[in-house]
Amino acid sequence: MTYIFTYILIIINVIVFFLISNGKLESEFLGSSYHLIFNRKDYKRLVTGAFTHEDLIHLLFNMISLYNIGTFVESYFRHWIFLLIYFVSMIVGKILALLIRHANHDDYTMSIGASGAICGLLGAYFMVILNYYGAAGFSYLLRPMISLVMMSILPNVDGTSHFCSMGVGMLIAFLILRVF
Repeated sequence: MTYIFTYILIIINVIVFFLISNGKLESEFLGSSYHLIFNRKDYKRLVTGAFTHEDLIHLLFNMISLYNIGTFVESYFRHWIFLLIYFVSMIVGKILALLIRHANHDDYTMSIGASGAICGLLGAYFMVILNYYGAAGFSYLLRPMISLVMMSILPNVDGTSHFCSMGVGMLIAFLILRVF
């Protein structure tokens, strides 16, 4: 099975990064915050922020993660389910994270990068492993969980979005695994 949508998402992220790097696109108009999305009603930022990266290291880390996790999830589920998990995790996970930040009086912190959507795929991966191996599957999940926690507690990293999106991905995968 091909991983066509994983590759397409990587290509889109790389193109957007180079357009921003070359001044063809303004990154300040793409990131997301509670204030910009809910107060200014700039809802496109729920998606555009996930295709915006701070620097080359940020882009490379996310694209390597997207390739590693995305190819597994896309090969396990159908292409359209992969896209469903990716985009619903991206949008709903971001909304949940923004609402949590708002409750903590943090309406202006900007969030960018594909990692929220990737964490949604990671949540789906977790559910596949647990569905297949049961409790024994936790040993397969230990390293990804440690990586996720370590990555999410770094300064300037939107850990709230990571965990909210992962929860959304887990819920979608759980429902799909029960239906199909």
